[in-house]
Amino acid sequence: MAAGCAAVSAVDARNIVWIASYPKSGNTWVRFMACNLLFGPQSSAAALNVMAPDIYEWGGHRLVDHSGLVKTHFCYSAALPLVERTAAAIYVIRHPADVLLSNFHYSQRATKAAMSSRAAFDRYVEEFLQHRGDPYWVGRGMGSWEDNVRSWLNAGSAVRVLPIRYEELQQDPRRVGGVLAKVFGLRRTSQQIEEAVSNSSFEKMRAVEDADIRERRIGIFYKPYLDGSIEAGRRFMRSGVAGEARRWLTPTQQAQIAEVFGPTMRQLGYAV
Repeated sequence: MAAGCAAVSAVDARNIVWIASYPKSGNTWVRFMACNLLFGPQSSAAALNVMAPDIYEWGGHRLVDHSGLVKTHFCYSAALPLVERTAAAIYVIRHPADVLLSNFHYSQRATKAAMSSRAAFDRYVEEFLQHRGDPYWVGRGMGSWEDNVRSWLNAGSAVRVLPIRYEELQQDPRRVGGVLAKVFGLRRTSQQIEEAVSNSSFEKMRAVEDADIRERRIGIFYKPYLDGSIEAGRRFMRSGVAGEARRWLTPTQQAQIAEVFGPTMRQLGYAV
């Protein structure tokens, strides 16, 4: 792939590169990093969504003339919108316990309460384990956490998939940035990669979120129906810390997660 994924020519039917993941696994982080590398510093989620559109907000019919990056949380299958145009995918993986915690807080954005109760969290853990993923996302066709992960990583020869771990995004973002630059066929100096990584850090993305809220720019970070939740202090960019779920989950809940997701976690190299 070359800059803007232009190596996939306009006449080639395979001109879509997915940034895929289960919800709340680091998709937004990778989108920002990729767009910073490809197009320069990003200052709004609205602009980002033009360069790497969200399949849920745009719909396949609006992407007829688009080539390059597209965000998705769908599983990989023959039913994936634009599957016939798929050239490759970047798949972001995150520990299921942290996925659970992040999805819980994301689900609470629909409320106006400033704090989430322990009882609400415990109920959510039960529902997540019962459905093997967030019940809302399961209902929207994104599958369980395991179904989603396996569908992309086991796609085989059907599509080239580059896996990226959320934990590595946090621990060594410069290496991830360098890998993305090579995948896109970009000639970037170490300083340019450093700048792209810096411009897509949690702090920078939180600053973009604050600006989008202040300017009421509709996109990933701001939507009018979230005004009450925003006033209560809830943010899309909440923490960004890997391993945070350990401080929330009881030993029993941690054991339940290991029992439910253990086989897939072992395959991904996570301790069980």
